[in-house]
Amino acid sequence: MMSASVSQRDALLTEIYNRAKVDRDVIFISADMGAPALDLIRRDLPGQFFNAGISEQNAILVASGLALEKKKVFTFAIASFITINCLEKIRVQMSVMKLPVQIIGVGGGFSYCDSGPTHHGIEDVAVMRAFPGIEILNISSAENARVAANFCFEHPNTPRYIRLDRESFNHVPGEGEMNFYTGFRVLHQGGTEKLLLITGNLVEKAPAIAKANPTMTIVEVGRLDRVHEFFRNEIAKYSQVICLEEHFINGGLGTLIVETVMDHNLPCRVQRMGLNPVNGYSYKYGGRDVLRKDFGLNLDHLLGEKVTS
Repeated sequence: MMSASVSQRDALLTEIYNRAKVDRDVIFISADMGAPALDLIRRDLPGQFFNAGISEQNAILVASGLALEKKKVFTFAIASFITINCLEKIRVQMSVMKLPVQIIGVGGGFSYCDSGPTHHGIEDVAVMRAFPGIEILNISSAENARVAANFCFEHPNTPRYIRLDRESFNHVPGEGEMNFYTGFRVLHQGGTEKLLLITGNLVEKAPAIAKANPTMTIVEVGRLDRVHEFFRNEIAKYSQVICLEEHFINGGLGTLIVETVMDHNLPCRVQRMGLNPVNGYSYKYGGRDVLRKDFGLNLDHLLGEKVTS
């Protein structure tokens, strides 16, 4: 198991580097980003590395051209820039043309909490979910990033958005490693009344939530583009489902689960816990907890603490 000191970014890039050393068809395109593991690719595999500069749209277009030539292409930039700044290119190249470009976006949620709303990745899942055929992998730890990299190489012919956090978090043990095909894994098995679905950086809170709520079952969700039949059957066992995410409640995990419950007539009630978009974006500073509470996401009651204003 990887140490929490290893970032999700470096864990993912190291796996890509190891594959690229033995497979010259693996190509990496950075939009003017740096990282220790990225330096290995740049230094040791110069023919397989390209820096597109501060031009994320061009990175997508170059990656798409290489994918047409059967290359296994990864693009890398800040999450809000490589998605929202490139929506028309993603729509045409990856969704309409089905080119298997792998987008790596670092900075999901409030990863760049002190950089302002331009850098906050809090609507990226919603816009990427709108495009048919694009998988969305949401990563919670370096260990999950390693598994995600292997999943991409095992299933190379699908366009994907791999959403990383900037911070390093401890890997939360559960019933095996994340299965990115079914898209979920059980972190804590409680009763059959309440189910907490949790994704991304908030997975680190799962042990504390389980301690405060031992009868609540907690499941990590690693796929945000669809709900697999196995996962749907798991949800159907519970009378109440709570969805917890650091993303606008519109279009994220909670919306995905509500759509699933409605479309399949599942016998459960859904509560969405995420960021309330009613007041727009926030320019507050002071870290993730300040921003979460500014958007109405207060975890105190889940953690067994007195709710604060």
